Amino acid sequence: MRPMSAWQNVLLTDSGFFDPFDLKRPLAPIVERFAQMVGKPFSQARVLFVPAAACDEESRQLADILRWELEKLSFLPEHITAYELDGSLSDKEVLDFDVMFFTGGWCEHLLKLIKQTHFNELIQKFVFSNKVYMGVSAGSVIATPNIMGCFGGAESEETSSLGLIPAYIDCHCDLKPGLTAKRLPLPHILLHFNQALAVSSGGFQLLEDREARHTIDWTYPPRFGVEVFRPID
Repeated sequence: MRPMSAWQNVLLTDSGFFDPFDLKRPLAPIVERFAQMVGKPFSQARVLFVPAAACDEESRQLADILRWELEKLSFLPEHITAYELDGSLSDKEVLDFDVMFFTGGWCEHLLKLIKQTHFNELIQKFVFSNKVYMGVSAGSVIATPNIMGCFGGAESEETSSLGLIPAYIDCHCDLKPGLTAKRLPLPHILLHFNQALAVSSGGFQLLEDREARHTIDWTYPPRFGVEVFRPID
């Protein structure tokens, strides 16, 4: 499906809206651009929350944190609908939401589900209607032309993805010491915890909260649920 006009409301984040080292601290440039994209008070917006990529315990916990982040930003719980790509919603119901939110997890699993259910066609309709596509980690990687693009496998049709951004994305690069951008047919973007990409039909822009930049001591790597993504009571 080709867009009928320009579109501009795709936000691809590394880790969501808050600093993973301090979940009390919103990443201001990312939240501000998201607010511009939504175009209405968060309390009035409806979110289709898709945690289908989260198929292990850790990614499920992260999905719960991301839903909590939405509520902290003033999205109403009753306006957030979880959807596992199980066909329980009609196309019309899906397209009535303001935001389509894909959590992190396993890219291969998520992409397989999207293709099996032909949900990629609905995603395109949603984006091309200038509604908001929000991705975190795996939800961002599937927006590239191919989820294996960073690994030299971009020619595989099996792993071809949404192609909303003309680039390949590596996420959580804070946790990958020594990783450098590769020479690839498309730009290789190394996303960090404090970064996101604002994407439109005309290109993309890196967003960064520089005050939330972290230097990690690899003598003591950060632990999930302890130093990063520590739940808030």
